[in-house]
Amino acid sequence: MKKQMKRTIQGLLFFIFGMQIVVGQESHNASQSKAAQILHQLKNPSAEYIVAISHRGDWRYAPENSLMAIQRCIDLGIDVIELDFRLTKDGHLVAMHDTTVDRTTNGTGKVSELTLAEIKQFRLKNAAGVRHSNQQVPTLEEVMNLVKGKVMVNLDKTESKWVRESYEVLKKTKTVDHAIFKGNDDITVMRQKYGSLMDSIIYMPKLWYKNPKVKELYQGYEKDIDPFYYETIFDTEEAEPLRIAKSQMKKNGDGFLAIALWDELCAGRTDEMALLEGPDKAWGWLIEQGANAIMTDRPEELLEYLESKGLRTMKTANQNR
Repeated sequence: MKKQMKRTIQGLLFFIFGMQIVVGQESHNASQSKAAQILHQLKNPSAEYIVAISHRGDWRYAPENSLMAIQRCIDLGIDVIELDFRLTKDGHLVAMHDTTVDRTTNGTGKVSELTLAEIKQFRLKNAAGVRHSNQQVPTLEEVMNLVKGKVMVNLDKTESKWVRESYEVLKKTKTVDHAIFKGNDDITVMRQKYGSLMDSIIYMPKLWYKNPKVKELYQGYEKDIDPFYYETIFDTEEAEPLRIAKSQMKKNGDGFLAIALWDELCAGRTDEMALLEGPDKAWGWLIEQGANAIMTDRPEELLEYLESKGLRTMKTANQNR
């Protein structure tokens, strides 16, 4: 009897101890997997959680495309950070929007004609582009090591140019599932350039109002890699990309990213309108059209608005089953 009781007590202790380990591991995983939670949300677009994407980091707080601007977005709780990358003369990807370093650093010259060592000697300018900071131009590797486990990155300017080079960096940093590639080319062109690599990356096609074959581009991607998100760009409320987003994309369960940066990207429903006329007229209108994600130059204000509307309820994988 005593032995049975002893075994029962031991069993209970092992069970409790084991549960503590599991709970501890789950808690640890949850704290380390914000990026995975964001990716799950992207794969399961919801009207209850609007994905917040910051353009070039929080460039009003720190120099654009800088590590400080990225860290600021992480601290705010942004989901995805849109950043620009270009290839140096010696084959390194650096965070830079323009073809030259002139506007954003105290240096001069084309990125493609400068080595990484030369670019690292420059210092980034602050948000107003007037004074120099003490920050260097970061590499893609440095960026991905910073964001790992915390947030996702929207890779701009890699487009259909440096997908392989970017992919190698992502593999090295073990962040392939943290990065979203995007571009304007149709799937036929991308398959010709990258073949099966297209099946190994997260790819978000751009649906431009200027593209006369935008409907065919959308249908081509749907038949091939079936992306779960599209960057949708429309200059008017009647533009074809918005029509596609409101009908076909909604029907197919695709995520609709709206770009609230300037008028011709979002039919005038910009960040500026949100600040001057009220967020309901801009961000709210985009959400009413079915947008599941918004790219902004005002990350803090957008987050405050979304939270005030109850539009930041993230579902777990179990809740979506």
